[in-house]
Amino acid sequence: MDQQHNVLVFDVIETIFSLDALSSAFHSLGLPEYTKDLFFAQLLRDAFAVSATGTYVPFANMARGTLDVLLNNLGVSPADSVIERILPVFGQLNAHPDVPKALALAKNKGMTVVFFTNGSKSNTEGLITKNGLDNWIDHVVSIDSMGQWKPVRNVYQGALQKVGGETGHSAMIAAHAWDTNGAMNAGMLAGWVRRQDSSFHPAMSAPAFVSDNLVELVDRVSDSLLAGR
Repeated sequence: MDQQHNVLVFDVIETIFSLDALSSAFHSLGLPEYTKDLFFAQLLRDAFAVSATGTYVPFANMARGTLDVLLNNLGVSPADSVIERILPVFGQLNAHPDVPKALALAKNKGMTVVFFTNGSKSNTEGLITKNGLDNWIDHVVSIDSMGQWKPVRNVYQGALQKVGGETGHSAMIAAHAWDTNGAMNAGMLAGWVRRQDSSFHPAMSAPAFVSDNLVELVDRVSDSLLAGR
């Protein structure tokens, strides 16, 4: 395949955009320090559980429901007013410091750069513009267009089809072990950037590449794709 058809797919939340703003929002409301991590973990748990039943619930609806349950468990009342202050924060996230250089490197190496998110396309595009990343991204794909959450195998394959890619000439970069594991299950190369977790989950298939720095990871994964993996 020609070089321009090598596709580098990036997860979005935590891989590209930090959830520190969410931590700050919870803290400003006097909620415990662990609230952000608990909320996001329960959000993914709930989404994966519902998805396993063959039902699709978009990110915003799932986040609202999970947050409602969590806030009630924490004794926050009224929960509705807090939810309306928290959910907009997903549109205000900042990119990790290594992101611009990593994306520029990917483009310089001839990669087709795709952001693939469990969130909405419109929110992701807003974050891209807010952080000045527009020039380095070729496509944004949301699971909304397929009605199924990652890490189901066919959503990775479906995302690649939408951008004219093939699994054998594509790689997934993510901060989540479940995401790189899902991409590998779909036939893609994978690289894991160490963000919130200090070690990779031992029950999941280890990715080909691991790094603390997104720039280094993009360099190694891109070179592997260019060499035919």
